[in-house]
Amino acid sequence: MKRTLILTTPMMTGDDVVFAQRLLKRHGDYDGELDGEFGILSSQACKDAQSRLGYARPKRAFATPLEKFLSGKAEPTAVMKKRGVQRAKEEASHKRLRQRALAEMKKLLGTPEDPPHSNHTIVGAFYGVQDEWCAMAVTMAYVKAGSTGFARGSRWSYVPYIVSAARAGEHGLGVTADPHPGDLVCYDFDNSNFATSHNHVGMYLERTGPTTFRTIEGNVEDTCMEMPRSMSSAPRIVFVRVSK
Repeated sequence: MKRTLILTTPMMTGDDVVFAQRLLKRHGDYDGELDGEFGILSSQACKDAQSRLGYARPKRAFATPLEKFLSGKAEPTAVMKKRGVQRAKEEASHKRLRQRALAEMKKLLGTPEDPPHSNHTIVGAFYGVQDEWCAMAVTMAYVKAGSTGFARGSRWSYVPYIVSAARAGEHGLGVTADPHPGDLVCYDFDNSNFATSHNHVGMYLERTGPTTFRTIEGNVEDTCMEMPRSMSSAPRIVFVRVSK
């Protein structure tokens, strides 16, 4: 590589980006388009690849060492391989947790407010607070799935707290640019960077296009329902990866 690819504004573009994307896709780290733009998905894929390969400190960048590993010109060291195996085991456990949580979230589909427009639900009864319940819905799903990062009655009922913990890497939460089924989608509707209460959260279900996806969200039209969403559904969207 003649240059190190990193996330910039405007994005880096060129044939070397396509080359990097093709290598990352070949190894299953990147599932975006070969568009020659080093954007969020490309940078996330680099970090995922480095984590899988056993880098001590994975970064969102593509440089010559990563190129050599992915093209077979170099082999990870024994220490890297051991670290990669351990991370693979951990990620498999995290994935199972997210799958269980998503299964629990699906059970909440159609959950009504009783009476209508009251915010009174079985979700609030579970959490211990009868109030706006989008955050409590994903919390209920994760608690029932066996998560230790979510707690009945204390973590979480307020979206800004979820985002703050994810940004700080607390309670098994982290910010991701490449959401997987079972991750959380936090919407900042007034572009206040989650400084106000005008926000919302749902659980990521699947990607439906380059910028579109589906979720399951509580507290939508007095119920819990599947929602078609896009990256323009809110001025700011934060995807939260759950790992415990």
